[in-house]
Amino acid sequence: MTLLSGLLGLVAIAMMATLVVLAVLRDRALRRNAPARVASRPPEAAPGTRREDEKASADH
Repeated sequence: MTLLSGLLGLVAIAMMATLVVLAVLRDRALRRNAPARVASRPPEAAPGTRREDEKASADH
């Protein structure tokens, strides 16, 4: 029974590693095939927050 539990654990670890590798490869493929203006755009600020340059201009 211990041997079967060990094998089941190894299968679970291998499956999780496979899923992580597939997710990374899919993400890279999506980024590679995306238009340049979408892939290189920095992440947007959270709603309701202001950027640093807006804060500086509002303070003056």
